[in-house]
Amino acid sequence: MAGALLTLASTFGQTYFIALFGVQIRQTFSLSHGDFGFVYMLATLASAVTLVWAGQLADRMRLKTLGLTTIFGLAVATFSMGFASSWIWLLLTIYLLRLFGQGMMSHVAMTAMARWFNAHRGRALSMASLGHAVGEAILPGLAVVVLVYVGWRETWMLAAGILCFVIAPVFFWLTIKERRLGEAPVETEQHDGVVHWTRRDVLRDRLFYALLPGTLAASFIVTVLFFHQAHLVEIKDWNMAIWGGFYPFFAAAATVTSLIVGWAVDRWSARQLLPVYLLPLAAAMIIFAYGQSQATGLAGMVVIGSSVGAAQTISSAVWAELYGTRYLGSIKALTAAGAVLASAVGPGLTGYLMDAGVALETVLITLGGYAVAVSLVFLLLLPALMSARQPTGPNS
Repeated sequence: MAGALLTLASTFGQTYFIALFGVQIRQTFSLSHGDFGFVYMLATLASAVTLVWAGQLADRMRLKTLGLTTIFGLAVATFSMGFASSWIWLLLTIYLLRLFGQGMMSHVAMTAMARWFNAHRGRALSMASLGHAVGEAILPGLAVVVLVYVGWRETWMLAAGILCFVIAPVFFWLTIKERRLGEAPVETEQHDGVVHWTRRDVLRDRLFYALLPGTLAASFIVTVLFFHQAHLVEIKDWNMAIWGGFYPFFAAAATVTSLIVGWAVDRWSARQLLPVYLLPLAAAMIIFAYGQSQATGLAGMVVIGSSVGAAQTISSAVWAELYGTRYLGSIKALTAAGAVLASAVGPGLTGYLMDAGVALETVLITLGGYAVAVSLVFLLLLPALMSARQPTGPNS
């Protein structure tokens, strides 16, 4: 439950939540699509660099201490958004939102689940991912309502209050009794014959770099879509309030898929699922690109939700399967930073493409093709993924 609560709280730092206020932010700070994308990219890049170091704390600190620190850090960021008065202040605020929200909140939760569980790792990760689904189902729609009737700055200050006076106390209660992140998992892992790679070992592994373009694809593609969701609704002539009502369907699809994929990971492995889990994402891009009625928008949200649900479980389990769990916090800090980096590049790059006259539909079709391409790469890499491997290089 503590892991699910953290992933729920991460909603306030996720692109799909921040982008709900995209129109108001651009108007308040007189930013074009490209300008806002550039500010967002700089802030997210800085958070990715910070996460490479901060993510290692998951190997050293207690879950309660690190979790509460992250919650209050995110509360500071949400409160700051309510008062930002310049683009530099906006840049610093988004940096904190991305670092503590998308970055540390999810990283701490999923690292704990991947390390504490072995035989049922997939199901544990899928249960922790339910927090993402609940946040996706409730908070965007609620934020749209509060935004309309209260104001966009006041909505962010309300988020800070929820983090401080609801999320933090509940998390403290849930973690009164806890294991250290470095302690043995619930099902004791058989260490004889199990190789636990260090971060240095992983950085020397060619397969790691071959996998990154595919494992980061979901973060890149989903971020682009949700960052430009307000523009998508505008050019399709859809209703924003109705669009906000699609998020529960998105979350339901993510939840069901996450639970199914969690079972499948335990039954087979995350490695065997890599070649197929991005295909629904490709289908969703085609639906959004060519669909005109708002009903097709709902279909796209359901399909993309299924891919997101699969990605949340598979992307955490695959690194534990490949590299062991002893140094998982440090290793996942790299991949989490990579995911944040991918989410930084997407809005900035596509924002400037759109300023240059490239249609959003063209961008979405290209992203769908990329998802298919990396799925083929995963298929080619499958024999290497399933073989027994040892670290190479000095001190291995």
